[in-house]
Amino acid sequence: MSFWRPIIGLEVHVELNTKAKMFCRCSARHFGRKPNVHTCPVCLGLPGALPVPNIEGIKRAILIALALGARINKDFWFDRKNYFYPDLPKGFQISQHFKPIGLGGQVPILIKGKEKNIALDNIHLEEDTGKLIHKENESLVDFNRSGVPLVEIVTQPVLSSGLEAKLYLQRLQQALRYLGVSDCDMEKGSMRLEANISVKDETLPVGRQELIMKNDKLPDYKVEIKNLNSFKFVQKAINYEIQRQIRILEKSKQPQQETRGFDLKKGITFSQRSKEAAKDYRYFPEPDIPPFKFSKKEIEKIKKRLPKLPWEWEEEMIKMGVARTWVKTITKSKKLSKLFMETAVLGKAEGIEPDQLAKYLVNRPALRKEPPEIIIKKIKTDLSKFSLELKEIKKYITQALKEQPGAVGDFKNGKVQVLGFLIGQVQAKAKGKADPKITAAEIIKQIKNGA
Repeated sequence: MSFWRPIIGLEVHVELNTKAKMFCRCSARHFGRKPNVHTCPVCLGLPGALPVPNIEGIKRAILIALALGARINKDFWFDRKNYFYPDLPKGFQISQHFKPIGLGGQVPILIKGKEKNIALDNIHLEEDTGKLIHKENESLVDFNRSGVPLVEIVTQPVLSSGLEAKLYLQRLQQALRYLGVSDCDMEKGSMRLEANISVKDETLPVGRQELIMKNDKLPDYKVEIKNLNSFKFVQKAINYEIQRQIRILEKSKQPQQETRGFDLKKGITFSQRSKEAAKDYRYFPEPDIPPFKFSKKEIEKIKKRLPKLPWEWEEEMIKMGVARTWVKTITKSKKLSKLFMETAVLGKAEGIEPDQLAKYLVNRPALRKEPPEIIIKKIKTDLSKFSLELKEIKKYITQALKEQPGAVGDFKNGKVQVLGFLIGQVQAKAKGKADPKITAAEIIKQIKNGA
């Protein structure tokens, strides 16, 4: 039987938060500024103006590549990517094609309870374009953004669904924010997403689970979806595009290689223009910028700037006994992760378990504004409210279970959500002085023993 296998690759453009642009000294802070005030002969592409590379931009690109496990090209150069568009004043973009800063690498995600590493193809550095502003009968160009350092992170075509793409992008955004190289704010355009999608016909033998690949060759076409500005829309656009292509392939036709947009209201993709191949850009080494050579010592110096990455925080917290549910919320923020770890050290001395601390930080956001000492003090005060001994708690549980036979029956039939109701019944009798964790465990124990 036929099996349609989606083949998806993602390109993520990330603006680096350097003070200056990539090849001139203009301010890189373009969002919300008056149009065309952060410009100069270099970023406007005026005749005779020469680019001067921003070394900090290069170091941040290397830092990203190191964090994502890429192999660093110690010798690299910039290339000219030639195409004409109104937001590109020079008629070419300074980018990297032949020797990107980073090769390979991976980003770990968790999908349906299983870990998967999303393989990267390359990480390269380029300059951003200007911004087109479309009005009723005219299009205007703001060149404030032109020349801002832009890192492009390209995956291999290893993703297979909209959900995988969404999880990868969320993870990548999280990692880049931990690195402090970009705010990755999609509303401001500092993180922009593009998806390349094709579908391949494979064979799934009857009665067998394994997929037989007809060959390892990728399809002869791919469709690029541009200007996706949220993870939710990436997932929707990819899922729609997969089904659109399958409908075409089922008619024994091949989808057209093109660039498409995504209509947010209708939830469909639409054709924009035919898609270029790499040869159409006529890449050649940038003649105005000499090649770079970084020594092993210089790379090691940049490597020392690496912070602990989100998946490293997660692994450490899980080893401490923190439930994955709490870990996922805490590690969304580097600041919260650090607060948890600092507070956990104090909590251990006061008999507060890491999992218990994590639960408080997740469920009581106001605590996150306090220093560790105050957090521990407030948790201890809160826990002291549960002053009932186990013997008294058992007595109230026995009464509650006798009064609520229906809820007991529901729990025995698998409706575990009624446990919260039964805890509430016990707390009502105990006037809120029974420890909920102890109460829950004892209720389950009594029901299992025949209550």
